[in-house]
Amino acid sequence: MNITLHIAALLCAAVLPSLAIAATPPKCDSPEYRQFDFWVGKWDVFNTRDGTPGGSSLIELLYGKCTLRENWTDTSGFSGGSLNTYNRIDKRWHQTWTDSTGSWREFVGGLENGRMVLVWRHFSVTMPGKTVQERMIFTPNPDGSVRQYSDQTIDGKTWVERYDYTYRRARG
Repeated sequence: MNITLHIAALLCAAVLPSLAIAATPPKCDSPEYRQFDFWVGKWDVFNTRDGTPGGSSLIELLYGKCTLRENWTDTSGFSGGSLNTYNRIDKRWHQTWTDSTGSWREFVGGLENGRMVLVWRHFSVTMPGKTVQERMIFTPNPDGSVRQYSDQTIDGKTWVERYDYTYRRARG
């Protein structure tokens, strides 16, 4: 039995280092992981149409530069946040949102013509059998601000605006 244990120990010693190397996760250093970095920062947020304050947001690049974390508060005190990451398997961006009302959303999308477009598909609560799509479009502007426009559709053709914000770098 000592010989069996000795052989098992030798096999483990030979196999474990290779398993440790194989288990090392790849780094998030490919260009796809940097596609949403334009949103990173501390922001004052305004209604794009009339310039009234909409809230504030802190977007941080965390977890080995693999994830953007959003912390949002609007002018009424409503707050929420999201985790955003590029998934190398499906080659899409994923955002998981939750907030102070207990809501949860899972947006999926990617970079389209220099804009980050994320969509959440879900069943309508008020119209049984209908699927609603909520879309967010993040556009980096030449002045360093970011526009976040959101709309929704029930029929996949007619889109109705939900909100339109401009993120401006917070002072101080």
